[in-house]
Parts: sequence; C-alpha cells; structure tokens
Amino acid sequence: MINSLSYAVWDTDERRGLSLKERVEMFSERETTLYLGDLEELARYDVFFLSFSDSGEPVLNMARNVRKTGEDVYMLLVSEPKCDVSKFFRPSIRPGGVLFRPLQNTHLREMLHEVVSEMKRLTQGDDISAFVFKSEGVSYRIPFRDILFFEANNKKVQIHTPGQELGYYDSLENLAASLPDNFVRCHRSYMVNIQKVEEFRSCEMELKLTGGYRIPLSRSQKNTIKSALLKRNEETEGAQ
Repeated sequence: MINSLSYAVWDTDERRGLSLKERVEMFSERETTLYLGDLEELARYDVFFLSFSDSGEPVLNMARNVRKTGEDVYMLLVSEPKCDVSKFFRPSIRPGGVLFRPLQNTHLREMLHEVVSEMKRLTQGDDISAFVFKSEGVSYRIPFRDILFFEANNKKVQIHTPGQELGYYDSLENLAASLPDNFVRCHRSYMVNIQKVEEFRSCEMELKLTGGYRIPLSRSQKNTIKSALLKRNEETEGAQ
C-alpha cells in the first residue's frame, strides 16, 4: 500500500525540496509532486510533506491550506531542530508527524509505514467511508466527504474534489450502486454529493457547490434533488 499512496512535497528551497522528493520516491512507484513557494491552490494527496527552516506565519498558512484539502490527509513536517514545531499543533492544522534534519532514510521509511498502518486501522471495516478505484494500475482511495461530484465523460467517470480531478473507465449507472445515499443523480452526466450543494438555482437549472463549482440540473431530476436537499436540511436541523 505504501507504493500506491500519492505524495506531495512543499518547500521554498528548490534544492532541499528536490532532495526530499527523490527520497520519498524511493518508497513509491508513483511520482511525487513538488510545490515551491507560496501556493494556495493545492490538490489533495494522501501524504503531504511540509518542509521548512523557518516556522513563520507563511508556513503556518500553507499548513492550514494543506489541511483544507482533506481531513484525513497525513501532513508530515520536515524541520530544522531549532524550529518551534509546537506552533503547528493546533485544531486548524493537526500534523501527523515530525521529522528533523538531517533526514535519515530509515526514519522516513518508518514514518511512512506508520502512516499506512494507521490508514488501514482507521478504514478497516468501514469501506463505505471512502471510494476506492483503480486507474492505470494504481489504486486510489478518496474519502466520500471530499468528493464534490462525479461526471461521465467519454466512457470514463471523472471524480472531482477541491483542486483535483481523477478518472477511470466506468459508467454512472454502474457507479451508483456503490455510493452512499448522499450521492444523487442530477443530470445524465452528473452525480452530485448533496452535502456539497450550496444553492439550488431553479431558473438557471444548475447547482452551485462548495468552492464555486456549478453543474447542470436536468428537469427530469429537479424534484429528486429538491427532495434530497429537503431531507438533508431536516437531518441537519434535527442534529442541532
């Protein structure tokens, strides 16, 4: 499983970031994404390395942005021993571990194996919490709560999450049977996560989702979506 996880490295120092990227790729068959500088638009990854030598506010903001990409993303800090990493242990960041330089391959391997063990423990017997699929021989696992909508496109199903799009060969008809009830067909080419709908735009025949996404709404599915939104709102009010 360690080989199938998706990894990303963020570092303002290109040489240091490249070095960490190469080390991570020693333990994975997939290429690691390298981010440099102050970026806000981030895709979701299973493991995100945040590498820094100064734990100032820009780095803390980046850590917050990483956490926003997914609640179960494992954020691993790579720091100089002199840095105060206690700043990162707050509700809006929640790192999964800390590695100090000089970085040892044995320590990196142990950390990644622990990530895999913890991921298996949390998901064991709870497959409905995530959507699992294969694309080009690589297995992916995306928490349902991170998925905005599914889109049918040229015999493939595209999975849309904030900042990321992945696809595999299938149809929405086959997909529907494996999804929880909060995923509802809104159009012949779209299936939406009803929890992510912010606005029902009847005149425009579209739905506005979290993050500003807009997807079409067919007339044949209009009442189905209305009922699903009403049920969602009633359950939300009942839980308060």
